[in-house]
Amino acid sequence: MHFYGKFLHDLRKETLLLIDSHSHSRFSFDSEADCEENILAAMARGLDGLAFTDHIDRVDGPLDYCFDFDDYTRTLIPLKARYKDRISVLIGAEMGLNLEKNHWIEAAMKDDRFDYFIGSLHTVDNQDVASTLYTYKGDLKPYYRNYYDAMVHAATGTTGYHVLGHMDYLDRYVRDKAAIPPFAFYKEQVAAVLEHLIQKDLVLEYNTAGKYKGLNYGNPKEEILALYRDLGGKRICLSSDAHKSEHIGRDFHSAKDYLIRLGFTHATYFEKKCPVEVPLAD
Repeated sequence: MHFYGKFLHDLRKETLLLIDSHSHSRFSFDSEADCEENILAAMARGLDGLAFTDHIDRVDGPLDYCFDFDDYTRTLIPLKARYKDRISVLIGAEMGLNLEKNHWIEAAMKDDRFDYFIGSLHTVDNQDVASTLYTYKGDLKPYYRNYYDAMVHAATGTTGYHVLGHMDYLDRYVRDKAAIPPFAFYKEQVAAVLEHLIQKDLVLEYNTAGKYKGLNYGNPKEEILALYRDLGGKRICLSSDAHKSEHIGRDFHSAKDYLIRLGFTHATYFEKKCPVEVPLAD
């Protein structure tokens, strides 16, 4: 950890801060949220920080999407300065992991205008996971096997991301939740990814959006969180995955208590690509 990171860590590691580490704005293809309204909503909910993490998904075909980095930073940097005495505004992106585009992805994540990158798996074989599952018929086990195999390869084969996003994201889009395969079916692949995160000192995201997308749990589910903990994983962040201003920071206080009950003591966020740990407990 270089000096700036050590300074931040020493300054804030014993200060309770509530940071929303995953949100979207008009720079994402699936959001129309105004950036300043997101910041105002975060302050109204008592958050200490808000990270903008708009979508980037580089794939072959019509799903390929990337916002303009210059436009993004020209918009967010003045807002960061305007509200600096009231809330910490972080500039990030949610990068879709795809080994076929890894050269571009890893180069993009070296951009020092960004505080950090979330690595997520939204596509498999250049096909959108959400829309595929929404119309999927038959036994889901082959698709789940393919998804988690792809996650192992993408998560372990990509460098430059800091947080692994909504690990069991695909559960949200299964229409018949009873058809979701049991955790034991893909536990081995999940463990391989979690072990990689721990080895590389990366962060696992706890994303509250699952509860608002047809599940009775956030992402990842408790079995994954417990396995991460049991393997020695400690670094976790709190995220809303908000695509509308009114969803910023949703369910954070109960989520924080939930993570404490599971044995996690700190949340981790990033500034200038340096990790900052803050206690979860008051």
